[in-house]
Amino acid sequence: MTVRAEPASGGRQGHLREFARGGLIGLAGSVVAAAAGFVLTAVVARTLGPARTGVFFSVVALFMILTEVTELGADTGLVRCAARLRALGRIAEVRRVLAASLLPVLAVGVLTGSAVFAAAPWLAGLLADAPYRDEAETFLRLCAPFLAVSAARNVALSGTRGLGDMTSFTWQANVLTPVSRPLLILAVTWLGYGASTVMLVWSVPIGVTFVVAVLVLWRLVRRLEREPVTTPATPREPGEPSAVREFWGFSGLRGVAAVLEIAVVWLGVPLVAAMASSHDAGVYATLGRFITTGTLVLAATRIAVGPQIAGLLARKERHEAEELNMVATAWVVAASWPLYLALAVFGPFVLTLFGDDFADGADALAILAVTMAVVLATGNVQTVLLMGGKSSWNLLDKAIVVVVMLVAHVALVPSFGVVGGAVAWSIAMLLDGLLAVVQVRYLMGVRLRTRTLAPVMCWAVLWFGGLGLLLRALLGTSAPVFALYLVTAGAGYGLALYRQRRVLHVDVMTAALRKGRSS
Repeated sequence: MTVRAEPASGGRQGHLREFARGGLIGLAGSVVAAAAGFVLTAVVARTLGPARTGVFFSVVALFMILTEVTELGADTGLVRCAARLRALGRIAEVRRVLAASLLPVLAVGVLTGSAVFAAAPWLAGLLADAPYRDEAETFLRLCAPFLAVSAARNVALSGTRGLGDMTSFTWQANVLTPVSRPLLILAVTWLGYGASTVMLVWSVPIGVTFVVAVLVLWRLVRRLEREPVTTPATPREPGEPSAVREFWGFSGLRGVAAVLEIAVVWLGVPLVAAMASSHDAGVYATLGRFITTGTLVLAATRIAVGPQIAGLLARKERHEAEELNMVATAWVVAASWPLYLALAVFGPFVLTLFGDDFADGADALAILAVTMAVVLATGNVQTVLLMGGKSSWNLLDKAIVVVVMLVAHVALVPSFGVVGGAVAWSIAMLLDGLLAVVQVRYLMGVRLRTRTLAPVMCWAVLWFGGLGLLLRALLGTSAPVFALYLVTAGAGYGLALYRQRRVLHVDVMTAALRKGRSS
């Protein structure tokens, strides 16, 4: 059998150029999504107040966890499988895998959405204090119909990534959805609608992008199948399972792990609500939005690098995978460390942007910000683990982390409130990163090469950490001081990054930009 040839990569520089093009698209989308996420948090916090914000984000947390459950691991599985099939020249099997991934996910999503709608009164009693349970029930019933298609939307978008289309994924997941949400909330608030409408307009973009994602994925498959046939497909080895069987063998384990992974991110909100108060949950949820918004840089590089690493590992090109992962990690550190250091130092000022009631979360924000900076220094280690087919290892890691997180929350939140929740979450994130680093480095044999990032880290700490602490000690945390800090630290750090441009492969990035403009 013959299939379409993959474009020649041009070796090491070719892989880096491909990553640079996809990474720049993803990075641009992540900047937009980060800004939109900040605006969304501010709009919800100022519109609903701390207690209702806690209820809102508790429902959102449940929505995100159930979306991950109903994805059945097919999102990550489809990125890996589609990229592998393309790399190995098995294009004829792509359509079967897509159908086998989307239909079960959609069916389970419909059942789950129906169950949430029916169980809304009981769930509201778990998620909210007594004065806010009616609103929680309304929130749940408004978002339930969109839960039916949320997982299928994510799987379809992952399919576009696996087939090499980073633009569609970035446009829908990182631009259209996050930008439309605060705008819609502001519109309904200006028109005088109640708090329940906030949840409705938060959910609507999911339904719209589901339809768009399926249409784009269908177009990509048809285009791929019409491309000229040139080279023979890599034959399956004796005993190698079919593409669909291999897909679900990987995705099934990944699905369970993904549920545990999303629980690490979102479970803290309902736990704080249950063991402290809706007010504390609102503060904690706001901090969480800050922290997870910064990880969009990591997501941007993962979107670009994931399919490439899957293809490189499938072809046993380990050295190239190491090189690619090192460059991606350098981008993550260079872009994200300034944000987290700024949050750690100027947290008291930043939180007042959401209202004075949120200012008491500054200590918790500093703890989470420093933790996240450390975690992001490991880069896309989770992606390397999964694209290498180690979903069973990933499942074991997440199970351990969730147990530790639950125990830490139960031990710390009743006595220390939001700060206790921040410490518990930090312990979970650090343990998760450590387990993945050990497995990738010593069990898979893929070196992470983090020593090359030391100069970038040091400059970030000097300008955004050291300078920030000095200004805060001398002048306080007012708006003018914060503005002076951003301008001065940004200029100094920018100059330092220019001197480190070889580590970041700025020449490859520039070439990718020029090629994109000329094409």
